[in-house]
Amino acid sequence: MTAPAFRKVDIPYERSSEMLEVDGWAFLNTPLKATEEELKGVVPWDRARGMEVVDPDLGEPGTLAACHSSHPYEMRVPGGGTVKTSGLTWVGVHSAYRRRGLLTQMIDDHFERALARGEVVSTLYAAETAIYQRFGYGLACPMYTMTCGRGPALREVRGSDDLKLTLENADITKHADVMLQVLGRITRPGAHATVGEPLMRDLFIDPEQWRDRAEQLRFATVFDSSGPAAFAIFNRKLAWDNGMPNGEFSMWTWAAATGAAERRLLSVILDLDLVATVRMRNIAPDSPVVQLMQDVRSAKFAMRDNLWVRILDIPGALAARGYRADADVTIAVTDKQLPANEGLWRLRIAGGTAHATKETSPSALADVTISIQELSAAYLGGVTIRSLAAAGLVTGSADAVGTLSDAFAGTELPISPLNF
Repeated sequence: MTAPAFRKVDIPYERSSEMLEVDGWAFLNTPLKATEEELKGVVPWDRARGMEVVDPDLGEPGTLAACHSSHPYEMRVPGGGTVKTSGLTWVGVHSAYRRRGLLTQMIDDHFERALARGEVVSTLYAAETAIYQRFGYGLACPMYTMTCGRGPALREVRGSDDLKLTLENADITKHADVMLQVLGRITRPGAHATVGEPLMRDLFIDPEQWRDRAEQLRFATVFDSSGPAAFAIFNRKLAWDNGMPNGEFSMWTWAAATGAAERRLLSVILDLDLVATVRMRNIAPDSPVVQLMQDVRSAKFAMRDNLWVRILDIPGALAARGYRADADVTIAVTDKQLPANEGLWRLRIAGGTAHATKETSPSALADVTISIQELSAAYLGGVTIRSLAAAGLVTGSADAVGTLSDAFAGTELPISPLNF
C-alpha cells in the first residue's frame, strides 16, 4: 500500500516558527523577529493543526506544509441567545504544496474536531470569498464599508452629546474589559458574546511593521448610565498635500450598544484634527450610522462580506436560535462534506423554538430544497430565504419558502464587530 503524502498533526507552541513560516508563504508576509514573537501570542495553540510531509519525493519528511487553528466562542443569534461556535483562522498552505487537496483535508479535520467539542457552527473571515463556499460556508453577514470626508454631519439624537467619551492609547490590560462589557450589552446576531485570550490579544496587536507610518492604535470609549456603551479601536496616518493636512482615519474594530452611544462615538472620532479621509467597516446595513448621516451622498458606502457561517449540526444549530413565526416545513438539505446533515428534515417551529428531525417516512416529500451553504447564509436572519429563492438558489413552493423565510427573519441585521 502506498504511504500517504501528508498526515494530519497537532501544532504545539514549540513548532510556532514553522507555522508562521507556512502562513508567511500563504499571505505574502515575512514578519520581523519582534513581530513574530507577538504573533505567537495570538494563535490558539491548543487548537492548532496542520498537514505534515510524509513522502520524501515531496520534501523533507516532517516538514509542515499547511496549518489552521480556531477560536472558540459564543456567538449571538436571533432571539438573543448564543451558539457554541468555532471561528476558523490561520488557514494557510505553503506555496510549494498547493493543489494537493490539503485545504480539503484540513477543513474535514476542522469540522470533525469542532463537532466533537460540541461546536455546532463554524465561522470565518475569508481572504478570498470563493474558496470557502466550496465547503458550505454562506455569507450570513453582508456589511457596508464607508469612506467619507472628515466630520460628516450627523442628525441629532437626544442625550447623545451628554455622554462621556474618553480617548486613550489602546491597552489590552485596560480596555479588554471595556470591550467585553459593551459586547455583553449587544443583542445583534453575529457578535461575540465571549472572547478568548488569543483573539483579544489579536485585536490589540500593533507591530510597528504593520503601521505603514500610521500612529499607534488608539481606543475610544463612550459611557452612559449603565457603563461602557461603545468602543472603537482606530488610528490615523498623517499626510500633507501642497502644505494642507491630508491625513487618513481608519476604524475596523468597533461596537455600540445604543444609537445614542454610536452617534456620540462617531461625532467625535470622525472629526479629529488633520484628517481629510475617514474609512470604517463592519457596518451592518441597518446600523444607526446609515440613518444618522444628514447627507448620505457625501459618503461612499460599499457592500462587502463580513462573517461567513457554516452550520455543522443542523438540529443543534437550529435549536440555538430564536424565530419570528411558527412553521412546519419539510426541507431537503444537501451537504457534501457532512453526510449527517444530508437528507430530508422535518422542521417544526413553535413559540420561537425549532425542533429538527430526520424525516423517515418513504412517502415524505420536500417542501423546500436548500443547500447547507444557503441554510448557513440564512442562519443569522440577515439574508432571507425569499431572496435566496429569488436568486434561484433555493427551490420550493412560494408558500413554503415564504413560511420558512418569515420564521428565519431577524429583527436586527447581523454583523461581527471583531475580525479574526
